[in-house]
Parts: sequence; structure tokens; C-alpha cells
Amino acid sequence: MKRTLAVLVLAALAAGCQNDSALRHAGLGHLAIAAGDLDGALQEFEEAIQLDGALATAYCGLGDAYLKQGKAEKAVSPYRQAILAMPFEFTFQFRLGTVYQVLDRDREAALTYEGAVQLDPDYPPVNINLGVVYYRIGVAEADTASRAALLEKGRQYAEKAVELAPEHGFAWSNLGAIYDGLGDPHRAIGAYRKSLQIDPDQAPVHVNLGTAYLSQGRLDKALDEFKLAQGLDPDSVVIRKRIAYVYAKQKKYGPALEQWQEALKTDPEDYEARNNLAAVYMIFYLRRPEQDHIRVQALEEWHQSLENRSDQPEIRAMLAKWSKPGAALAARPGDEAATEAMIESPDDGPWVARDHGLISHLCASTGRWTAPASAHRIAAGPIAEP
Repeated sequence: MKRTLAVLVLAALAAGCQNDSALRHAGLGHLAIAAGDLDGALQEFEEAIQLDGALATAYCGLGDAYLKQGKAEKAVSPYRQAILAMPFEFTFQFRLGTVYQVLDRDREAALTYEGAVQLDPDYPPVNINLGVVYYRIGVAEADTASRAALLEKGRQYAEKAVELAPEHGFAWSNLGAIYDGLGDPHRAIGAYRKSLQIDPDQAPVHVNLGTAYLSQGRLDKALDEFKLAQGLDPDSVVIRKRIAYVYAKQKKYGPALEQWQEALKTDPEDYEARNNLAAVYMIFYLRRPEQDHIRVQALEEWHQSLENRSDQPEIRAMLAKWSKPGAALAARPGDEAATEAMIESPDDGPWVARDHGLISHLCASTGRWTAPASAHRIAAGPIAEP
């Protein structure tokens, strides 16, 4: 819900602005944003700032217009100026935090959101986004103790978010992702299931729930969730690879092969999928050594994998071992199990916005907040009023 011009004028007057012309230009700028005229809005806000260099709503509007143009970097300075002019308006700090988050400047985002949450600790989006940025900072941290401390901070804010906004599925799925990061799949499963009770049409949440089940060895339940996800997002390579991995763990190599082959049609440079495909071919060959063309298929996949990524000594060793025709005659009893062990798990953690582009609505706004109508995202951010 956007502020009306009257509210903007009152906010400006509260900040000490007495320049009617500056107010008029600022108001026209906000109306231009609402009408989709972003160039016109920029011109109006710049006119307002020339007339009154302390008009916070003009700086904020300038940042909003740049953000709507996709120029997040240019929005930073106007939002900073708005905060200097009105340091106790928490939504300005929230706006700046979302820009830092869009720019992957997560540590700056965390500091800015911390300022906003001090001014209004019960604003759900601030708590949601703080949980997300501490999650993102934490999972990228190499030091184990630092990682745990950052994820713990994320957990506290994410739990506060579901306390403040328990009706929003993405708040629960974000919390589940943080529990996953903390190595607590049991609580992660509970949070993901709660999210799906609220909105069952979230493909990424089904993926995360399936992955949590997979970490517990609950293959059937994992496969059920991945299939539900695929029904919602049939073109996802990530989902295909996870389904394939479960089939392989169940020794259902035919369906696994089909999923990896389809994934490679979408992303032919996916060396991990090629390695897994080659491993399945080799398992078939070891069972039917008279069918030498299967061995050749495996070798072709491994060669292609090395073209996509050369630093794979284990794959080079497999090529050296199985390059000679009739190599299966020298096979040892443990070769099939060793080859099966090469099938890599898609162990890349929960889906997060930074890795998969699932950015939610950017901030446009006030202390009043409503969730996006559809929130198909995990640890998504920045979250704000549409």
C-alpha cells in the first residue's frame, strides 16, 4: 500500500520542510512513480532536492525511482541522504537494506536492517530479511564457529518473523532453510511442512522438504516431494537432478538415466550430471560386459565432463581404468559398488534467492505491510510490500 500524497506532505512537514515548491515537486514525483513515468519522477525529485536539500521524501522517492529502473547501485546514495534527513524513519533504513541485499552486499544490509529493527522491532519484513542475510553470510563463512554464530542470529530473526507473521508461508520456509543450515533437518521439516500447509504450490519448498527427507535417508518421502515440485516446475534442472539421485539410491537406474539425460538437454555443460550418467552406464556395462557400446557411452560422457571441467582426477582415473575394450573381464567384485559411490548427491543446500534469482518484491513503502500474493521462494529476499 503506497503512501498518499497527503501523507508524504505531512511527513515532509514533520521533518521541518517549509518549501511549498519543493513539496509540490516531491508529491508530483511520487504520483509519476505511481503512473509508471520513472524519468518524469526522477526529474521532479531532483527539482525538489534543488529547492530543499533536506527533503527526506524527495531523496527516498529518488531512490525508489532508480530501484524501479533496475539501477540499484544508484539508489544507495539517495536512501542514505533520506536517512540523514530523517534518521528515525525506519522504512528508509529498510529500503537501503533491501538495496544492499539486491547488490549482494549482505553485511551492509545486515547493519542497515539492524538499525531499522531497533526503531521498529515488530516490523515483519525487517525480521524476515535479517534472517535471510545472516543465513547467506553464515553459509558462506569458512570458519565453523563464525558460521554457527551467524546462522544462530539468522534463526532468532526468522523465528521472530514467524511469530509476527505466522500466516505467511515464505516466513516458515525461510526458517526451515536456516534450520537446514544449522544441521537440524527435523525442525527444518516441521517448518517446511508448515509453509506448505499455508501454500502448497511452492515448488522450491517441496524441493527443500524433499532434500531434508533425503538427508535422513527417507527416500520414498523425498521422491514424493520432488515429484510434487516437478509438477509445479516441470522444466527445473535442479528438480530433475534430485529425482535422478533418489532413483539411483533406490537402484532404479533406468528412471535415473532418463532424468539426467533430460537435465543435460537443458544444461549440456553440467559436468556433475554427465559424471552421474557415465556412472550409471558403467554399472550397466559391469552387469552386461558383452555390451561394449555401453562402456563406450560412459567414456564419452566422462570425456565431455572433463571438457567442461578439467580438474577431476577421479574421472581421469576412471577413464584410464576402463578405456581398453573388454575391460570388464578384469573387473573386481567391488567395482560396481565403487562406481555407484561416484554418483554425486545434489547437496547444495536449500534454494536461496541469491543462487536462483528468486527475488521478491522490492521495497516501495511504509510501515504498513502485506505479503506478496505469491511467495514461491526460499530464504528469499528482500521481502517488502509490493
